[in-house]
Amino acid sequence: MKFLRQLAALSPLEWIVAFGSSVSLPVVSLLLKHGGFRRTERILKKMSRQRISRDVCVNKVQRIANMVSAVARRSPYRAKILDQAITLWWLLGLMGIDSTVRFGIYKISGVAEPRAWVVYKNQVMIGNSPGESESLLDVNLNRG
Repeated sequence: MKFLRQLAALSPLEWIVAFGSSVSLPVVSLLLKHGGFRRTERILKKMSRQRISRDVCVNKVQRIANMVSAVARRSPYRAKILDQAITLWWLLGLMGIDSTVRFGIYKISGVAEPRAWVVYKNQVMIGNSPGESESLLDVNLNRG
């Protein structure tokens, strides 16, 4: 019952993000697996807005990020954090919201693990915080 009440309380934007995430998370995963990152990036950039200019409040972007995470947790397909980060970055781009995906390394007891996170207005929306990881690569929809 709690889950149904939560669904009923969703705004129209959250419904759109939930649907978009449920479709795009597995697609992004397949693109990454079979085409690699650069090809995935090119495909998603072609499907995004050319001009990114919308400036929205951080809370709205955080709600969108929370929806992507919720869909990833509740769907039969278990999306990795990389899939979630790229999906969020792409969905924000579709909405005309500029964000950056950062890739980095997180060291636990000397063992390096790859990480990804999305940054909007210098705040982490999904994934690891920059304080926990060393950033190696930034990807932004404005870049050619």
